[in-house]
Amino acid sequence: MINFQLNKYNLCDTMQILSENLKEGFIKIRVETLDDLWHLCKILEQGDIITGKTYRKITIKSGQEIKKGDREPVVLSIEAEKWEFQKDARCLRITGKIVSGPEDKVQIGSYHTISVSPRTVLSIKKKWKSYQIERLKKAKIKKPLLLICVLDRDQADFAEVKESGIDHLTTIYSKKYKDRDAMDEYRNEIMKYLLGKHETFGRIIIAGPGFEKENLFNHIKQKNPELARKLVIESANSTGRTGINEVIRSSANRIIKETRIATETELVERFLEEISKDGLAVYGAKETARAVESGAVETLLVSEDKISEFENIMEKAEKLGSRVVVIGTDHESGEKFLSLGGIGGLLRFKID
Repeated sequence: MINFQLNKYNLCDTMQILSENLKEGFIKIRVETLDDLWHLCKILEQGDIITGKTYRKITIKSGQEIKKGDREPVVLSIEAEKWEFQKDARCLRITGKIVSGPEDKVQIGSYHTISVSPRTVLSIKKKWKSYQIERLKKAKIKKPLLLICVLDRDQADFAEVKESGIDHLTTIYSKKYKDRDAMDEYRNEIMKYLLGKHETFGRIIIAGPGFEKENLFNHIKQKNPELARKLVIESANSTGRTGINEVIRSSANRIIKETRIATETELVERFLEEISKDGLAVYGAKETARAVESGAVETLLVSEDKISEFENIMEKAEKLGSRVVVIGTDHESGEKFLSLGGIGGLLRFKID
């Protein structure tokens, strides 16, 4: 039995748990952001019962004849079979057979798709696993969005770090400034871009090789002290996506470390280090299952692409007191972990 208690929150821009009965497997939520939709997408399983308000062409029965009428709002429940997170459309589409609803308007057993978007209220009934509850708990905590800028004298690359992944936003190049003494123009363009974004982000990380990050910081501090107060300088040896990944992987900044991607990256890097020195780690389905059975696994890591394949191992690990962490594939370390088979464990003690 899961012992988590989901306290109700009333914060804007964070998922709200409106009611719950974990003993019955029931949770009612209101999603607020795209990140909430992403979290929801990751906890859904085939057979989950989803209830919510939707629109459907009503069924009109006339004797033995069934006709389709106009689209009307209706509350119904479906048994989830497939779902898709459509980031650009800002929605999560869940498809399945209707299992309950007003029988004068819908045909039980027919298929329907519920479209979930920010501000949607819906109920989920399922057999909850502890890692799924943990994901919901994380979704309820409001975290500041992060903007990362990695730069040198030639280019500045920008990325947004969210729970749902890393979005690479744009690149500003300095090469169009033929006079190399006119670097202030390059820095002004970067500052202008940051000014257009700074109200959205809790912190802005600037990093990169050489001294250009310090030059940019000093330039902004002189021109716009308010913006400068949001800036944090970090180290990176590269620009581009490589530099952004490096900032997330190696940053000592608390705000970066609290993001999902940084947490997962840190776990995978620790796992890889233990593997490289034949230390307290195992990988591969057979070896990991054996370690779980022996009670040696402190933290079980499973790629999100492998959950259905290794669900039995995950359930066994939970019962034996192991922490279970799902590793996303939307970042560099997650892809690396998947390439090793997508399952592994950090150990309490070595096994023979």
